Amino acid sequence: MVKFQTLLNPIPVADMKKYLLILLLALSACTHFEPQIATQSVYYQDAEVSLSQLMVYSRPEKPHYGPISALFYPFHVTQTMYKGSDWGQRVAKGIWQNWTGLQVFPSMVYDDNLIYRGLDEALFTARSRGYDLLVVGFVPYLYLGHTMDDSAVSVQVKIYETKRGQLVCSFEQSGRIEKKMDDDFIFVKREHRMPDSAFYKIIQAIASDMAVPLTSWARYENTNQGMVAGLMPNMVQMQSPPQNGNTIPQSTPTQQEQPVAKHATPKAAPAPVQSTTQAPKAQSKPRSINLAVQFDVDSSQIKPESYSLLNELGKALISDRLKDKRIVIGGHTDSDASPEYNFKLSKERAESVKKYLTDNFPIAPQRIGTTGFGESNPLVPNTTKYNKLLNRRVQVSIAP
Repeated sequence: MVKFQTLLNPIPVADMKKYLLILLLALSACTHFEPQIATQSVYYQDAEVSLSQLMVYSRPEKPHYGPISALFYPFHVTQTMYKGSDWGQRVAKGIWQNWTGLQVFPSMVYDDNLIYRGLDEALFTARSRGYDLLVVGFVPYLYLGHTMDDSAVSVQVKIYETKRGQLVCSFEQSGRIEKKMDDDFIFVKREHRMPDSAFYKIIQAIASDMAVPLTSWARYENTNQGMVAGLMPNMVQMQSPPQNGNTIPQSTPTQQEQPVAKHATPKAAPAPVQSTTQAPKAQSKPRSINLAVQFDVDSSQIKPESYSLLNELGKALISDRLKDKRIVIGGHTDSDASPEYNFKLSKERAESVKKYLTDNFPIAPQRIGTTGFGESNPLVPNTTKYNKLLNRRVQVSIAP
């Protein structure tokens, strides 16, 4: 009976203060907590983005190896709204900035001067500018409550290969930030705080989700396996057109087929046969990869953060498939400084890469040639700081 009465007794004031102190200390560990002595303490909880399931309607099954360049068009807002084209530009630029930070493609350019007037025109523009991919998008729904109400965005992204106009990837996703009522817990009050830019936060969340299937497909020069695949030549059967003028389709054999030796002795034929067409001749198509090797400003000194990338290149060059190949390392710069200075600097940077490889891997110096291109062969126009960063690179090619 005494035990039952003890349970009914109220908590002593001293213990209550102790528990309250523990609660305040726990909440103080959070950066959004403002403890108060005379008034009610406030705990701020930032609103989170709620994403729908990412709908992947189309994506390549096999990884792609080799450098890819992509042109981003401003997205088209399909709902009727004030300054819809401006919001379409913001959606496209937000996704482009996110993918640039994640390095989804080695070369990505966003042009807010473009206007989407249809797929054919956009493909023609991207193809004529030399891009491999075209990225277009649509915004079916956009509502912005800012800090006073819910915000929601739906985005569709489509990526096309520019040569044939085929759809490569197609994604769709929606995001929402909900405005919640504050909670009052007597001693502590929880206020749900909306972000300064709910729109930007939703777009970044959607872009990060969409980047996952893309980064698993667009593999390029980050691993030695990708470098080997990027540098191995493709064998193409070249044939002359027949008399009727119809072009014979080119066939691409598998990578196991080897090039025909240049000095191989042909077998004697039983009798010459008159023909207006030439026999198929195997030719190797040279391949090259671009590496984002970082150097100190106006210097050929390689930055330490690029050592891991060059280590992957070294592993690729001593692999079974490339160990007998001779390569050429070419340096590229942006358009800053004079052409003469850039040519000299690009040559010195190529020499630095060669020295790193021969010093750290069992690679004979005779296997590696070097050259400098300066600013003469940019990947993208030297019009922005980011474009100039892309053009400052090292190109590795199989020697002919």
